[in-house]
Amino acid sequence: MGKRTNNNRINNRQGFTLLETIVAIAILALAITGPLELAARSIGFANVSKNQIVAFYLAQEGMEYVKNIRDENFLTTGNGWLDGLDSCRAISGCYINVPNEEIGACASDCPVLKFDASNHYYDYSPGGEKSVFIRTIKITDVVGNIDEAKVQVTVAWTDKVGQKTFTIEDNIFNWK
Repeated sequence: MGKRTNNNRINNRQGFTLLETIVAIAILALAITGPLELAARSIGFANVSKNQIVAFYLAQEGMEYVKNIRDENFLTTGNGWLDGLDSCRAISGCYINVPNEEIGACASDCPVLKFDASNHYYDYSPGGEKSVFIRTIKITDVVGNIDEAKVQVTVAWTDKVGQKTFTIEDNIFNWK
C-alpha cells in the first residue's frame, strides 16, 4: 500500500462556521441600525424645531398686527387707540387673518390656521391646507392705567412630541 495523504481528509477550518456567521451578521446589523436610528431621530427633531420657528413667527405676526392697528388708529382714522380690537378683549380672545385684514372673535377655541402653499403664508381662507397651528390673541387692560394694555399672543400646536404652546406678551401704550 502506498502512503496515506492528507488530501482525502476534510479540513474543518476552511470556512466560517454557522455560529461565526450569525455573530458577524449581528455585529453588522448593530453597526448599521445605530446610525439609522440617529438619522431618524434627527429628522423628527428637525420637524419639532421647524414647528417652533413657525409658531414664533406666527406669534410675532399677530403682535405686530395689533401694534399696527393701534398706530393706524392714531395716524389715519382718529379713532380710539384700541378701536377695531374689541373682539380681542373678550375672554376667549380673537383670531386675526393678517393677509385679509380680518379680526374675529373666537368661540371657545380659535380656528386652526391654514397654509396657502401658492403664496406661502398662513391664513383662514377656505382654499388653504389645514395646519397644526392655532393662534389666539388676547388684549387685557392694565389696572390703574387707561393708556396701557397687555397683549398676549399664543400659538398652540400638536406634533409627534405632543401638545406645545408658544406665548409672547407685550404691553402697548396709547402714545398720542
